Amino acid sequence: MPFFSQEIDDSYSYSEIEDHWNAHYSRCIENQLDVVHLPFVHYNTIGRGNKTLVHGPKVLWQNGILTTSANNEVDRGQGPKSPKESIIKATYISFSFPNIWLNHISEKVKIFIYFAPVDDENTILFLRFYTKPTPIKPVNMVIAYLGKFANRRIERQDKRVVITQKPKASSLLSHEKLIPGDGPIIKYRQIRAELKKST
Repeated sequence: MPFFSQEIDDSYSYSEIEDHWNAHYSRCIENQLDVVHLPFVHYNTIGRGNKTLVHGPKVLWQNGILTTSANNEVDRGQGPKSPKESIIKATYISFSFPNIWLNHISEKVKIFIYFAPVDDENTILFLRFYTKPTPIKPVNMVIAYLGKFANRRIERQDKRVVITQKPKASSLLSHEKLIPGDGPIIKYRQIRAELKKST
């Protein structure tokens, strides 16, 4: 299984949680690729700052990895930038098909999710919080342990929304009204549809 081994090594300490979501795996993955929802769903955690104007986002598909990042900022009446004008920032997301996601928060902090489909309406998320902020491994282990509680809070904010989505599974052709900020989701659906055709 590809595990972003070039990104994560034994120098990191980590903690892990797993959580069952009553949702199709495609919805769970799309949630983690979605930059639009951050200031709304996570307004009191990772989306603080009222950055409701969504630029782009830029989406790259290279060497079997989908990459994107949030380019959101506070809306002061300026227009949004196009994906072409947007950038992949230092904090970015990588996704490897069919179901592995990595959030590069910094060189010293990364969050990994493995989405394990159970059936058409259930998915288990295996989430790891990797960190190495200090040169002292026992200190990093404590920080990693505490990090899982922050991750659980953020993950549960997402879960409350995703489990209500209808239909349970997403698809490239649907009646959903997607917006330019849904670029990563649209790209995911296109690639997923192509992969399904080729099997």
